[in-house]
Amino acid sequence: MVIPSTNLSSFIIQGNQVLPNNLVDASTALKNSDLYSVVNLLSSDIASAHFNVPAPFDKIVAVPNNLISAFNFWQSTVAQMLLDGNAYIAITRDNNNVPIRLEMAPASQVIVTLAYSSSAINYSVNWCDERGTETYSSNNMLHFRLMASGANGQQYIGISPLESIASQVNIQDYANRLTLSTIKNAINPSTVIKVAEGALSPEEKEQTRKAFESANTGDNVGRPIVLDQLYDVQSLAINSDVSKFLTSNDWSKTQIGKVFGVPDSYLNGTGDQQSSLDMTKSLYSNTLRRYVKPIESEMTAKFGVPVSIDESQAVDADNDLLISQVQKLLSGTAPAITPLQAQQMLQKRGVI
Repeated sequence: MVIPSTNLSSFIIQGNQVLPNNLVDASTALKNSDLYSVVNLLSSDIASAHFNVPAPFDKIVAVPNNLISAFNFWQSTVAQMLLDGNAYIAITRDNNNVPIRLEMAPASQVIVTLAYSSSAINYSVNWCDERGTETYSSNNMLHFRLMASGANGQQYIGISPLESIASQVNIQDYANRLTLSTIKNAINPSTVIKVAEGALSPEEKEQTRKAFESANTGDNVGRPIVLDQLYDVQSLAINSDVSKFLTSNDWSKTQIGKVFGVPDSYLNGTGDQQSSLDMTKSLYSNTLRRYVKPIESEMTAKFGVPVSIDESQAVDADNDLLISQVQKLLSGTAPAITPLQAQQMLQKRGVI
């Protein structure tokens, strides 16, 4: 059974063709500043986390390939997982079955095949170069997925968080087109010019339109409009109810944060009390763990060694949270840790 490399709702059908749905396409979605902000935040923090991988597998995590740095590689991987719900990393191994190269394959270039009786999964990747299409077994493909569910093979394919706001994206798209159209037409695209007498031919209508535009654009912008008795100029305004509706359905930070589980106050930088800051950091740390866990689990399964990712430093860059926790553990008549253990914890993080 051939199953789509991304969830079916990420595609639209036009005629007899199945095409990617641009509403959740990365190149389209990342043009939204709020979405770019949250995806960049999550992918950068996870990519900067410390990957604890036993030797000799630690080398491939530190240097995935010769084309891109480790940070950018894992940042791109996490970004693809967040946007598509799936990220595919092809593994090349040496004769000792040790990975020597990792390469990310765009979801649109991957065909997932489920073997008879669901005994295995194979991945065919069209590299769009001299390699052509190569097939990888499940053991040689890191498939990071989010909330895989469904039937008929869909239970092996992740779902993008963007699926839940597809309708809002569609509404905002139309709102943005209306706004851009208004700005593009410097005067007012809904201006109506009425001629008091006579029926105008198409040529005369065009001449009237050009004459009005010439008299009220360029160097004449902002100058008084002079009309003779034959002409009457009116402006058509957007219905106020429609305008309010478009404004209320803005694709805002609140909606994006809700979909990806990032606290709104963390994105907006609000909150001035220490207790509020600590709570926000704690909530964001929980969010990172949701996206780190699929990566840890998949790498552990495919590498055959325990893999853990410590993202705590990404949340606590200035180490204030760690220092506060160490102080709490040392306080009281029966401290939970010894001064030596506290010193080791701080040394491990590089505080001292």
